[in-house]
Amino acid sequence: MRPAPVRPLRLLACLPALLALLAGCASPPDSGAEEVEPVVPVTLVQRGPGVGPDLNATTAQAPRLVEGEWWRIRFTGDFYDPQEVIRVVANATQEGYVFGMPHSGWLKEAIVYHAPAFGDVGLDLSYAVHNERFEPVRFPLEKGATWETLFAMTPYTAVVESADDHVAEITLTPPPSTDPTATAICALGMPCDFAMRLTYDARMHEVVRMESPLGTWEVVEHGFEFRGWVTVPDAMHTAIDYGVFGPSTDNPLPTRTVSVDDRFNRITLLHAVFALSPGAFRITSTAPTGESLVTQHIGGAGGTFGIHELADPGGEWTQEDLAVGAGGTYTMGIAYEQYDILVPDGARRPTHGHEVVR
Repeated sequence: MRPAPVRPLRLLACLPALLALLAGCASPPDSGAEEVEPVVPVTLVQRGPGVGPDLNATTAQAPRLVEGEWWRIRFTGDFYDPQEVIRVVANATQEGYVFGMPHSGWLKEAIVYHAPAFGDVGLDLSYAVHNERFEPVRFPLEKGATWETLFAMTPYTAVVESADDHVAEITLTPPPSTDPTATAICALGMPCDFAMRLTYDARMHEVVRMESPLGTWEVVEHGFEFRGWVTVPDAMHTAIDYGVFGPSTDNPLPTRTVSVDDRFNRITLLHAVFALSPGAFRITSTAPTGESLVTQHIGGAGGTFGIHELADPGGEWTQEDLAVGAGGTYTMGIAYEQYDILVPDGARRPTHGHEVVR
């Protein structure tokens, strides 16, 4: 049986993003947990009163963000060590914002996590996920308000569970799954309730906590007047979005060619393997230069994830998915224009020389 494409399935459309983003448990971090060192030394984050920050923001309308505004964000989960990243508004215009990370604190994982947002963000705090607009909030945030949105190609219904002048609690729930592949994955013991819970705090101008049964991220510090070079992933585009589900007895190594626009100078790839039985599973993404990025899982049932980064991805990519045994593979490649913005001056420099993070 030839492996069937599984791109439309909620499992492989949603689970890779959520596993990377929220892997772990949804309970608050243990106060006795090991301290996590910030990715960027605190001396690079200038504290003090911001120039023109929106100090009177409420849940009634979207906040006005300013260049140099920053958030320190902590990810907790069971699939990786606790991670932190500093998120900075590198550019603010009447049309929207561009978010990035300090040049010395680039975290490639944050690109595939899908939340919080990096790159282009609307004035209403919406942004593209898998090239479709995701609205984590919709103003005014009033108790009982509801809207429909998409996250990683999966429809969600958002409901404001509670709200006051400053804080709103929002639940996003997908429709029940009828996908037999997802049922099989659930049999591995992976969480299958993909509801997400968000806390928006107008005083911090952002979603400050995001939970699911798979884990949590939260804002642990917020401020203004960041100074220095900020690396941004502008014009983010999901260029590779493909998976297969096996087993295959006649052709265990299906291949596919994917074209990536040469206007992008960087790509971050997520490889995800879900083994439902013992076997051999491998994903090979071969770039136009001939360089191959590989993630594999050989042995018993389980999951393996790999996150890779490559410069100058434009051209024809070859995707090879080995599936010997019952299971699935998935590749997501997010291409973008990576460059640096000097905050607060606004100077820009190309970053083809920015070190590739493997």
